[in-house]
Amino acid sequence: MIKVLQVIICLLLALSTHAQYYFNDIISIKQGNDQYKLLRAQRVATIKAISYEPDNSLTEGFSVTQEISRDGKKVTITTTNNNQTGTTVNSYDLGILKRTQSNNKNISNKTDYNYDAQGRISKVLLSTIDTFMNSTIAEVHDWSYDEYGAPSSMLRIKNGIDTTIVQFIKDDQQNIGEEIWRKNGRVVERYYYYYNNNRQLTDIVRYNSKAKKLLPDYIYEYNASNQLIQMTQFSLGSNNYFIWKYKYNDKGLKIEEICSDKSKLQIGRIEYQYISL
Repeated sequence: MIKVLQVIICLLLALSTHAQYYFNDIISIKQGNDQYKLLRAQRVATIKAISYEPDNSLTEGFSVTQEISRDGKKVTITTTNNNQTGTTVNSYDLGILKRTQSNNKNISNKTDYNYDAQGRISKVLLSTIDTFMNSTIAEVHDWSYDEYGAPSSMLRIKNGIDTTIVQFIKDDQQNIGEEIWRKNGRVVERYYYYYNNNRQLTDIVRYNSKAKKLLPDYIYEYNASNQLIQMTQFSLGSNNYFIWKYKYNDKGLKIEEICSDKSKLQIGRIEYQYISL
């Protein structure tokens, strides 16, 4: 049997190859910083993720432990899956993420986050070193903002020579509504962002050339407390999709997430345990 976490990890990796830069560099980093501040406010020292199979048995050979240093400057995430262990260290300064570094087998990934005087992401510097293949990949995301503080453009520069220009267009409510990638003078990708009345992101959509119409990549739903309670992920090149449902405790900490497929069949469940200082 293929373990549920292997399915989930493969899904996430497949989706990440077509990443929306506004979501990954701006929205998700802000969400991560907010989550980090919540954990610190609750004096959380350790988080353990416990994975269950569809029959509610424990996923064998899988564990995730997240440890926050006493001074809060380091968050170490250790993942074990099928006797293989990987480590990711997130470094924080004054409550914001400054660096993420992970090591897994022969591959080392590092991402540095630079902020401007207004606390906005100004540059994201990514590097991947593969010692087995003796290769290095470097990428820079250089962000620019308009006079109102909204992202206006971003230069994605790969290995110092390969440049993609990413433009952002606001909707009528001044939210980022479109993300357009241009390379060598032509449009190579275009994403559309949609929001609810609370200006929360609800849909990320793009044109599917096979279906010849706009289709969603992600759909988000929220509760009355403005917490994300459901995320639907659509798999590229497949008719299947995956639904993630989230539950929280009274302190606002996520305690459970359940993943189901298109047929409503549960393919996995993860529970979170928190240990305070």
